Amino acid sequence: MSKLIATLEQLRTLRLREVDDLSQKLSSQRQQCQRFEKNIAALGSLAAGMSGLAGNSAAQLINHSGYKRNLQRVIDWQKQEQALATLEVQKIQGALLQEAKREKSLGLVLDDRKRQLMLDEHRRDQKNTDAVSAQCWLRQKLAAQR
Repeated sequence: MSKLIATLEQLRTLRLREVDDLSQKLSSQRQQCQRFEKNIAALGSLAAGMSGLAGNSAAQLINHSGYKRNLQRVIDWQKQEQALATLEVQKIQGALLQEAKREKSLGLVLDDRKRQLMLDEHRRDQKNTDAVSAQCWLRQKLAAQR
């Protein structure tokens, strides 16, 4: 049975490692989402600052227009990337939850097996103690009859 417990402990170690890896991956993905939010906010404020600038010539107006259009494209692209990153966060959260459940159930099985092993050892020790006690009692009784 100790072989089974050793195997279960190895499996639990692997599952704990997987939970840790997924937790780190989730953290990294959330940080990426935050970076996208900051980029979008910075690009938005940059685009908003452009509207205050008035151009004197048609060339400047065309240049500003093209610049704002390119900024808006980048903002839209960042929003798209943020949406994909958010979906990835949800996917990782689901995987993390599943792996945590598997690890917890394995931990419960492992704890139950260890408890059962301890009970078996305790019973075996008690049987040995009872056998020795019975032998001592029997020897004393036989010695008293002589």
